[in-house]
Amino acid sequence: MRASLVLAIGLTGCASLPHSATVKLPAGQPLSYYAQSGAGPTVIFQSGLGDGKNVWAQVIQQLPASTALLAYDRPGYGDSPSSTDARDPCTIAQELHQLTRALALKPPFILVGHSLGGLYQHCYAQRYPEEVAGLVLIDPTHSDHLAELKKQAPAQAALLGALRYSVFSGTMRDEFDAQAASNDYLYGHKTISQPVLFLFSGKFRPEERGDFEKMTRQLRRLWQAAAPASSASEVSHSGHYIQKEAPEQVVRAILQLRGNAPAR
Repeated sequence: MRASLVLAIGLTGCASLPHSATVKLPAGQPLSYYAQSGAGPTVIFQSGLGDGKNVWAQVIQQLPASTALLAYDRPGYGDSPSSTDARDPCTIAQELHQLTRALALKPPFILVGHSLGGLYQHCYAQRYPEEVAGLVLIDPTHSDHLAELKKQAPAQAALLGALRYSVFSGTMRDEFDAQAASNDYLYGHKTISQPVLFLFSGKFRPEERGDFEKMTRQLRRLWQAAAPASSASEVSHSGHYIQKEAPEQVVRAILQLRGNAPAR
């Protein structure tokens, strides 16, 4: 989660996904989603802070038409109304699990997550490991990100704190404030047993160089240490939004996992 890029949330245009539908979870929460039927493990996309399902449009358009997939708007984003439920990673993972049940999707799944969405997909894999064939994590937010940001890059932390009050929606504030709320659970299940492909951005803005970049690379190493069956690629020409700036890299990672994943 990069403070400088939060300013661009909701301001940069992107392609839209067609044929959105809505389903209600057992507690009555409506969620807007785009689903595509196909063969092989279903690919499930989870967006980062402030983003809805449309952020994945370029990736989805480049995937083979036969790819089974799901992209959705979390409560408070896109066409999904906000929720009064907790916004911590484990609660959001549970909501996604309920969504897969409501849509009768059959595991195993390939989970794709960007930024804070990567942390949510990590939590899903820990809670429901038998349902996950593998993960593609794109610049994932580490659960210690905010604590380390305050210690190692206080200038960036101060900027992010200011944006929290001036730019964030209520849902964004709730998710931002709860990003470490599931740490006790996650630290009890540190190792990710499933195959993981990490895609890390290689292009840092001038204000991100120095302490922030050093901290980011340190947290990336922690991510890799927690996933023994992982490999990592740095996309040198892309910033934080790899799914927009280099969607072909995300497509390649998904297809690599699909080729190695068990069939449904």
